[in-house]
Amino acid sequence: MTTFSLSQEFVSNATMVGETDLPVMGVDLSPLPTKEQLHAFLEKLSRSETAREMARRKWIRSTSASLRERVADRALALLEFLTVSRPATPAYAMFKGRRLSSQRSFMDEFATHAWIAHITDVSRDHVMPFAFNAKNINRDFLKSLTKLTTHERGPRFALDAVREIGICVVLESGLPGMSVDGASFHLVGSGPVLALTLRHDRLDNFWFTLFHEIAHICLHLSEPGDDIFVDSIDDGDSDEIEAEAEANAFAKDSLIPRDTWLRSNAYRFGNESSVLALAKQLDIHPAIVAGRIRYERRQFGIFNDLIGRGQVRDLLFKA
Repeated sequence: MTTFSLSQEFVSNATMVGETDLPVMGVDLSPLPTKEQLHAFLEKLSRSETAREMARRKWIRSTSASLRERVADRALALLEFLTVSRPATPAYAMFKGRRLSSQRSFMDEFATHAWIAHITDVSRDHVMPFAFNAKNINRDFLKSLTKLTTHERGPRFALDAVREIGICVVLESGLPGMSVDGASFHLVGSGPVLALTLRHDRLDNFWFTLFHEIAHICLHLSEPGDDIFVDSIDDGDSDEIEAEAEANAFAKDSLIPRDTWLRSNAYRFGNESSVLALAKQLDIHPAIVAGRIRYERRQFGIFNDLIGRGQVRDLLFKA
């Protein structure tokens, strides 16, 4: 993967407070770096694996035949993609549920913002057949989703059920450089959006991420606004952020009631027989119990045969 470093002069130019100059993904950066700095930066960026993948997915287009011309075209296409007016795009500064930007690489940030911009474009093109009402995310709805976890095609049926209550669901693999499982936001005029990357092709990750994003929509995004939650479910620091702790608790308690969990042998002993017993008791997939133990104990090498590896992506992307 290509590594970039920006000079202090570039950073100072891009972050200096001043008059509005150019909107980038819903944010005004002013004043701009010099034309030469911008050209050099975009040329480097256009050679990255992330930009090439964006071109392969036709998010940006280049019609030139030669490599030199393709790189130049891709740089211009990137500039257009990043600066196009998206009035409904959640604000750049309002990303939530993420570690401090100083703890993430530039390519992680760039790829994530490009992915969100594409998700926004896709969701605006969807006409939802039902209007969203936050009251529809109730105990009965959540219970119906947990019952689907044991079904072979449960993930597909669950996403259909989420769409039926007015939430736009977008499946889009992450770009190179990203470390994101899901995102959620609420667009004016369009309704709430729930996006999944399925980067971990496992049932435990799918179900927890789905319930985590539903939690954000229920607890934090019931009305349109500028907030957007971008989540890496395996980020151990997420509980330090209040909204993320709330979404984590919502997802855990919806899948496995808290009192039941704390009284269970799965919580106390964490062995395979206790995992299977609790899953049978609650009529949920064993992957959910196994995944919770793996995460809470930070032991990601256990229960590899119980977490439903390889049972999500083909089911959903080839649907």
